[in-house]
Amino acid sequence: MNLDDILALAATGGPSPLELARARRFARSVQSQYDIAFAEGYEIIVDTDVVDPLATGVDEATRVARAAQLAKLGTITWAPGEAEGLERLSWSDEMAMIFGHAPGTLRLTLEALIELVHPDDVRRVRQAVRTAWEQERPDEVTFRVIQPGGSIRHVQCHLEILTTAGEPSGVIATGEDVTALELARQERRRLAIRSEMLSADLTAQDTLTGLPTRSYLTDEVDRARRTTGGALIVVATEPAVRLPDALTDEDREQLTASVALRLRAIVGDEATCGLVGSGLWGVLLTTAADEQAEPAEALADRIVDTFRSHLFGVRQRTSRLNTWAGVVHFNGGVLASGADLLVDGEHAASDARSNGVPVTVLDQPVSDQERIERCRSRVRHAVVTNRFALYSQPIVDLSLNQVTRHEILLRVRSGSGEYVTPWAFLDMAERVGEILAVDKWVIDHALELIGQGAQTSHYQVNISGKSLADPGLLAYVTEAIHRHKVKPECLTFEITETALIENRNEALDFATGIRQVGCGLALDDFGTGYATLSHLKYLPVDLVKIDGSFVVDICRSPANRAIVSNIVNLSHALGIRVAAEHVQDEETIELLKGCGVDFAQGYQTGRPKAIAICPEEQVRSIEFEFRLPSQSALG
Repeated sequence: MNLDDILALAATGGPSPLELARARRFARSVQSQYDIAFAEGYEIIVDTDVVDPLATGVDEATRVARAAQLAKLGTITWAPGEAEGLERLSWSDEMAMIFGHAPGTLRLTLEALIELVHPDDVRRVRQAVRTAWEQERPDEVTFRVIQPGGSIRHVQCHLEILTTAGEPSGVIATGEDVTALELARQERRRLAIRSEMLSADLTAQDTLTGLPTRSYLTDEVDRARRTTGGALIVVATEPAVRLPDALTDEDREQLTASVALRLRAIVGDEATCGLVGSGLWGVLLTTAADEQAEPAEALADRIVDTFRSHLFGVRQRTSRLNTWAGVVHFNGGVLASGADLLVDGEHAASDARSNGVPVTVLDQPVSDQERIERCRSRVRHAVVTNRFALYSQPIVDLSLNQVTRHEILLRVRSGSGEYVTPWAFLDMAERVGEILAVDKWVIDHALELIGQGAQTSHYQVNISGKSLADPGLLAYVTEAIHRHKVKPECLTFEITETALIENRNEALDFATGIRQVGCGLALDDFGTGYATLSHLKYLPVDLVKIDGSFVVDICRSPANRAIVSNIVNLSHALGIRVAAEHVQDEETIELLKGCGVDFAQGYQTGRPKAIAICPEEQVRSIEFEFRLPSQSALG
């Protein structure tokens, strides 16, 4: 028999002999426990009344209160008076203790009771009592109480209407402390939300090939060189015959995906492989692997032979790949970092190509000085020989549904003459301190191009956070703006958000100066750094670009939607506009509009297109083409 059964029987007033016997047996049990406690010397605060709770000789309120007492519950009884201030309000000792007060220490009034209820719950409690009274039906309400000292407890009350001669005469609330149950419920809800929000780390996997990214593979190499040691294979591929210019980006992506599929088939599960650059593939073998595993040199030879002999299909045509590989062996505890070992592998693959051999093997990592000098020489050679090209990608203003901006992007010419994305090249240039020369090349050539055009659009140019350490950068940019006659209000400089961590003072000086010139400032890759919010507080930022890892899967990721929505709300509250990168479909555009994002950039709004230093009319034609994309492209 539980409390509901007891209350139901109390309401009928006619328990059966069997039910009366059960109640008396329970009362005797309570009396026995009381006697034992008293005999053992426990302080008895209140005498226990073991009167049969189902006896018909007591009123309805007393029966309910005593039934609640047996179930270790508390009660609050309220009876309205005929005149104001004559209402009666009382609570049981159990309820007083639930509210944190010793029995008899607080004179209970309506005002005192309201003070004990959490302010955010008072209105709900009043409404529940009023509804139960007006509709003359039981109800339940859960609320928080504030105990002396500030502790918060959760209380659940069952409200019942008391009647006298068939007419409502008061309300009795039977309550219990459900704090533990409420906290458990909140924790279950939190875990359910966390499980729903938790998603895969998209930055660890290349979306096109499904292989690990350069950063992920670098971390794996770092783990291996700190523990077991192993070997790193870097494979360089390029088409044996230059691909036709008519090939689209989709065709090149298809070729990259085919190469990744073939590499995965060759390597199998015995090693970790990843995409480490345009046409560059990494394979990690650890010493802890099965001793029967294929040696690194043999695996590298097999990869090169397979790639060279395989026919890869591109738009109903076949293409062969020129392939070379570099192998770097390293012991556990070697000082060279994972990034250093990856660079050594790239250089070894380059040496294999220069020497006309399939594979070059390094028995150990090269010295730091040799690595740095070689990287510097490579970057300087690329700058001097103009192995760069500028591309432009449109940015759509979602409120106007049209292109109003363009980002100027850098591309690097590969050995086959194709221009490829430079992320591996720029990473190397930043590590050896040569990125400033690359940034200056981009700034000078981009501003020259912009100055030759009509300047009817807005242009965004990237600057590495590492370059901000140069005290002459601001003067260089200012001079280039004047020399190429570029309107400062048409220009925004993008700074990588993660790079600001090492260059806070320089970033602030550059940001302040560039704003005084009249240019805008954007924070790129927003959301991936370690001090994002502080950047918004002290940098005069006009635009933040949400990192593409939060956008690419936003339609299927509640976590990404929550992150993007909160970034937008925060940025707008600070007077900052928001752009989203890696927008790939119309569904994403519609969702971004709903979140309040200002700009969208990605393959759905327009792929990067090659541009060059060209006459004004050609630049105008490029701008005109970008300003009038198809309606379907804009979503």
